[in-house]
Amino acid sequence: MHLYDHQNDNVFPLPFLPFELIIEILLRLPARSLLQLRRVCKLWKTLISDPILAKKHFLISTADPNMNHQRLAFSNYKTCYSYPLKSLFEHPSSRVISDSFSDLKGDYYMLGSCNGLLCLFDEDQWSVIMYNPASIGLKSKCSPKFNPLPDWVILYYGFGYDYVNNKYKLLAVVENYDSSDDDEDFGESLTKIYTFGENSWRTIQDLPYTPLTQYLGKYVSGTLNWIGRKLKRCMIISFDLDKETYRDVLLPQNVPDCDFMCRPSLCVLNDSLCLCYVNKTHLVAWLMKEYGVVDSWTKLLNIPREKLSFLNSIKQYSIIDLLFISENGIVLLMVSSQFFLYNLNSGVLDHPLITINIVFDPRLYPQIYCENLISP
Repeated sequence: MHLYDHQNDNVFPLPFLPFELIIEILLRLPARSLLQLRRVCKLWKTLISDPILAKKHFLISTADPNMNHQRLAFSNYKTCYSYPLKSLFEHPSSRVISDSFSDLKGDYYMLGSCNGLLCLFDEDQWSVIMYNPASIGLKSKCSPKFNPLPDWVILYYGFGYDYVNNKYKLLAVVENYDSSDDDEDFGESLTKIYTFGENSWRTIQDLPYTPLTQYLGKYVSGTLNWIGRKLKRCMIISFDLDKETYRDVLLPQNVPDCDFMCRPSLCVLNDSLCLCYVNKTHLVAWLMKEYGVVDSWTKLLNIPREKLSFLNSIKQYSIIDLLFISENGIVLLMVSSQFFLYNLNSGVLDHPLITINIVFDPRLYPQIYCENLISP
């Protein structure tokens, strides 16, 4: 193959690129660009469809400090939205346009994300799918319909990866709610688990005690995690996705329950579990550097309340979700369905402009995911 110089009427051979260099270039391209390049030739299609390349691409993309591949996603009353994280951080005063999941058929709630894949729930069909927003045209894995009685609802759930068995799993706690009952109490409950790729849901042991705050269990290191109260003390309920067993994980030793002005919440930052709460004077966040090791809790944030004007209207039932911290110290967080950016260095508070008016939804749990080539 040759390159033609029209100006000087010369023909030059195209430079030869070693195969290893081509791979390194491909690994640094956006996932959507790579999916388009699959159409170039059969060799490129085979190469870009290789699961090993997909995993390497994902690791490089997630480590990118410039946020070129990360996105913010959430569902608000059965509609899914996705925003480029880079635009939200670098241009918070500019209105950012959402990408629509145009190939989705139906109305979905977002139940979680893991390894760049989203878990979506179709409430009308009582089924879930595992979906890659970047990989339009790739088939999504769908669960068989889980169809309990009409008065059953999903209360708690969590989506994650069982790395021992190389399987993705969804845990769902469903309870029977009889709206005709004057007491409006929940009745029988079941804990179900679905392994993507299998043909049925299984009933497993119930959670040892009721989660105190979030519906969504946070995925870290092969486990799902909720905050609950046991013997009048707050602690973390940890579910092992491989063994399908529960255990308790303690909160930081010097954080008394009476310190919470609103419900404490669990977050995930850089694949580590994070505890976030508000006390009388500060917004506080602790990071567990080594999962399950109590002594590894380290205070990450301690922001004075007067710096965060939105905390003036915080309620006891409000949940704060710490979503992302950039390399230059800007924090993205959500409080009562509203997004905020706080600069740890300058103390400047921004309210990023997005293209929809978010309606308060207790099931609005935003996800930060990285666009990738992983096939669901």
